[in-house]
Amino acid sequence: MAACSTWTYHHITAPVFKALQNLGRKQGFSIPNAASGRFNITVAGFNVAFQYAWDVKRAILLLQCESKPMLVGCPTIKSFADKIIIESGGKV
Repeated sequence: MAACSTWTYHHITAPVFKALQNLGRKQGFSIPNAASGRFNITVAGFNVAFQYAWDVKRAILLLQCESKPMLVGCPTIKSFADKIIIESGGKV
């Protein structure tokens, strides 16, 4: 069961997806080079797991937090994800 609902991001073109991967590496996590997959981030010792599905033709990314610490709310995680998406050139 997912920890949070699925979030939809727009204008996720190939260059934006590449920018997401690069920004992720700079922040210490790795987004696979595939249209769908899973990745984890660790923040302050807490692990947060995500799954994603990228529709290349429609330039839409579906992102879902699969697991998170109980003390961290979905809105906090979404604001972090939104920030990275916007910095990479995508739209919330």
